[in-house]
Amino acid sequence: MIKVLLVDDEQFIRSGMRQLINWNQYGYEIAAEAENGTEALKLLEANSDLELVFADIRMPEMTGIELIEQARKKITRQVHFVILTGYADFDYVREALRLQVADYLLKPIGKEDLLRVLENVSREYSKEARSEREKYEFHISRILTGKFSKENLIQVEKYLDEGTTWKYVSFEFDETQNGFGQLPREERMEQQKQLAQYMYRLLESNPFHVLSLDLSGEDIFGVGILLTEAIYEKMHMDENEYLDHLLERVTRHFNYAVQVYSGQTCGSLEQLSESFYSIRVARCLHGLTGANGQVTHYEEMGHRKAVFAISESEIDQLLEAVEQNQREEIERCSGLIFDRLRGSDINMEMVNANIYHILFRLMKMAEQFDDETNQQEIVEYIGKESFNKLVFSGNSEEITNFFEDYAGYLAQVRNKESKKILDRVDEYVQNHYTEKISLKSLGEMFYINSVYLGQIYKKKYGIVFREYLNNLRMKKAEDLLVNTDMRIYAIAEAVGFGKAEYFINKFVQTYQMTPNQYRIYHSQKDKN
Repeated sequence: MIKVLLVDDEQFIRSGMRQLINWNQYGYEIAAEAENGTEALKLLEANSDLELVFADIRMPEMTGIELIEQARKKITRQVHFVILTGYADFDYVREALRLQVADYLLKPIGKEDLLRVLENVSREYSKEARSEREKYEFHISRILTGKFSKENLIQVEKYLDEGTTWKYVSFEFDETQNGFGQLPREERMEQQKQLAQYMYRLLESNPFHVLSLDLSGEDIFGVGILLTEAIYEKMHMDENEYLDHLLERVTRHFNYAVQVYSGQTCGSLEQLSESFYSIRVARCLHGLTGANGQVTHYEEMGHRKAVFAISESEIDQLLEAVEQNQREEIERCSGLIFDRLRGSDINMEMVNANIYHILFRLMKMAEQFDDETNQQEIVEYIGKESFNKLVFSGNSEEITNFFEDYAGYLAQVRNKESKKILDRVDEYVQNHYTEKISLKSLGEMFYINSVYLGQIYKKKYGIVFREYLNNLRMKKAEDLLVNTDMRIYAIAEAVGFGKAEYFINKFVQTYQMTPNQYRIYHSQKDKN
């Protein structure tokens, strides 16, 4: 609800405005009234939730114009003003417009005119809220990943309740139950959007404590919460009771199962990345151990005693199957290893020890077939980008798929003829750059492993495929900007960037000027 302050020295005007419409129906609440500008200014200073002011221009003690001027000086937050005026006051109206009021209403105030103003104000609030949210999410994402500056902390602290303890909690749709994993991606994204909106309602007084899981960079559908003791204490609950309460509400509201992961407790925002990354550990251990219960706490599972390691002979069998590209044997061996992990009292140190041992041997296996193999690229692929991510999902099928994909990659490395296919792929990219293209789609089309295709692209051009494709699209955009009158959004679509905002951002990164500035610069250059 947008909180409204009515300011008019005539009581019947204020009463009439109250009764003219059902304010709550349109997302507004009349929270306070004042008889003059002096009283209104005090209310604005004392109540930070007052966001919209309807103020008469002519009032004793302090006019509406003076109120707006004083409020702009003394109040740092954004407050919108709508002025109430008579037909004889248009000199005042011009002055009010100079002060950038949201709108004005002529007395006597009609219902349709009031609704028109409220619709305009709501639209402006939505635009401002989106912009504010985008800026906030940029700053909080830096903090979550541990790559923050002092400025990031300052900007985020403005939106969050203070707390002596902090914890990142993740509410995720369980893709293994109720068919959620079989839904089209668009439907899964819609469910995620609805979950976020529902969580905003549950945490109505703390909306910036609700975060999109898109910030995590992982292909997981759900929402995150920045949990502080102040949030659950005002509900007269402890942490476990509060999370159970939220989960119960969410479970009743949605048709798909939701799993909750509660991260490591930390003492400040600066340490929040530790809690954020501990969610991966909780997720992994939940999947590997088949832990019961829908709220998985890192601090209950992350420090279990290590009593088990995968035997070297089992790893040998798996890697031999990968080397020979034997799909059925890969499925058997990886399933066996996964089952052993699930049935054992493991901790993350033991899991990581086995992961990196297998990673090292996979890397050495690739080097045997091609001494030009870039070790760093292999490490990034089978380390950060793929294997760890899949293991942290705790999903046996995905881990098996990884080994099968890597076996296909090795088969491609062994096949020297695969290098000759790049010319055919490149020709296709040159002719279809406007379409949605990825290494994965190209790999499927030309029957070549996508990771290997990415490596040979980088060897030939010295840049990754995504950068190569963006550069190609930029060159085409340059030509359209200089030689046509096409609108910017049309050029963005024509060269394959899609949304104009994304195209403009990429263009500025490349040329240090906007597309429109680039067009003007070359137009003036040609005239000279």
